[in-house]
Amino acid sequence: MFITLLVTACVAALVAGILLLVFKALGRRPPKVLIPAAIGLSILVFVTYSRYTWADLMVARLPDSVTVIERYRESAFYEPWTYLWPRVTHFAAIDRATLAAHQRAPGVYLVEMILVAEGNPTLSLPVVVDCVRHRRATLAPQTPLDPAMLIDALTWQEGRYPGGLFDAVCAE
Repeated sequence: MFITLLVTACVAALVAGILLLVFKALGRRPPKVLIPAAIGLSILVFVTYSRYTWADLMVARLPDSVTVIERYRESAFYEPWTYLWPRVTHFAAIDRATLAAHQRAPGVYLVEMILVAEGNPTLSLPVVVDCVRHRRATLAPQTPLDPAMLIDALTWQEGRYPGGLFDAVCAE
C-alpha cells in the first residue's frame, strides 16, 4: 500500500513537472486549473491501471507449479467503469506440486489451494477433492488424510464448485 502511494505521488509530480516545463518552453504561464486537474487525472489513471493489472502481476509472481483455477471479477459503485469492464479482485489457485492421490480411495486427491485477494493476506488451505462423487472438503492445516476421515470427519461440499478445481485436479 505504501509503495502504491509513493509511486502515485511520483506519477503526479512527473505529470506536473512535464506540464510546467512545456509551458516554460512556450514562455507562458499555465492556466490555474490545468496543473491540479492534470495531477488528479494522472492519479486516477494510474490507480485504475494498477488495480486492473494487479491480478496479472500476482499470477506472474507465482511458481510454475501453481495453476490459477478461478478468477473472480467484481464491480464497484465508486469505480463506475467496472460495470462495463469488471476487474479481478481475487483468485484461487492450486499448487500442483502438492497434489497427492489417496492410497486406498480411488479418485480422491489432496491438494493445496491458494486464495489470493487484493489487499488481504494470502491463504493456503489443504483441500480434499473427491472426483468420483463430485465433492470437496477443506482440511485444517497439517491434518493427515486417512480412509476413516473420508466418511466420518470431513464436512463435504457437494457439487463441482469451483469448476476449475475439479477440472485441474480430476484431469490427473
